[in-house]
Formats: sequence, structure tokens, C-alpha cells
Amino acid sequence: MKHVTLIMLWMVSNICLGQLQEVKEVSKNGMSVSWTFKNDRIFIAMDAPTDGWLAIGFNTSSGITGTYLLMGHIINEKVEVVEHYTTSPGNYNPITKFEATSQVKDMQGKQNGQHTTIAFSLPVHAISKYQRDLKEGLEYIMLIAYSQEDDFQHHSIMRTSTEIKL
Repeated sequence: MKHVTLIMLWMVSNICLGQLQEVKEVSKNGMSVSWTFKNDRIFIAMDAPTDGWLAIGFNTSSGITGTYLLMGHIINEKVEVVEHYTTSPGNYNPITKFEATSQVKDMQGKQNGQHTTIAFSLPVHAISKYQRDLKEGLEYIMLIAYSQEDDFQHHSIMRTSTEIKL
């Protein structure tokens, strides 16, 4: 776990251009998520014991409907993080399908055959109803999940949730 935390801190600090802010972290069922704030952006790093996709979601209730879902994978060394909106259990679509604009920036990632780590940033202010405000201090139920496959439609092998304060 110490190795994972160091990788995540390295990625977040690189994204923040060497100005490391307070980093918050949650770990559950083998997956770790950390975040920090700089200017008007939240910088997030996810790590899990897989070479497939990783996902986190933000919702104000424990159900899946209405979750702002961020799914990332690395294919041919290219990192991709896609914003999704969940309309019902098992029914999530990229927000671009709803004519919303993706706000993901600063994507980085590493895979080593045992773990995938993906980092990215988002604005703290939502620009559409399919996204969430992610300001420091807000409370959410965070969905945490990962899969053995890179295909975002493939089911997760681990999915859980936890209450967090950004």
C-alpha cells in the first residue's frame, strides 16, 4: 500500500506542477482514491489491482441513479477518462451523449501488470446538470469500482461506496 500511495502522490504532485497541497485519500477493497485542490480544479488519482478500467462516482444518495461517474483506462499506453451520467442501474452514458462538454484534463497513468494508476483533474464547478460540483468540503457518497477489462461496458469485479468529504 505504501508503494501505491507514493505513486499517487507523485502523480498528483506532478499534475500540480510541484506545488503539493493537502492530499485526502480513501482506500477500500484494494482500491485507493486520492484528491487535492489547486486553483479551481480538483486533482484525482485512482489506483487498483487490475489492468482494466477504474471508476469513481459522486452522488448525494446511496443509489446509483444520478451518479456522476468517471471511468478511466489505459489502452496502448494512452490514458482516457470519460465522464458518464447514470440514469438507472446499469445504464450510464458519456455526458457527451447529452450534449454536455467533457471537462477532464491533465490525464496521466501507469500500469505495471499488477496495478493501474490513473490521475486527472476536473473543475470544481459543474457546467452541466450531468456533472457535480466538486468543491472542497462538499460531502458525497463515492462509488469506487474496477474491472479486469478495459471495455467500459464490461462489468466490475469490485464495486463499493463510501461516504467522503472532499
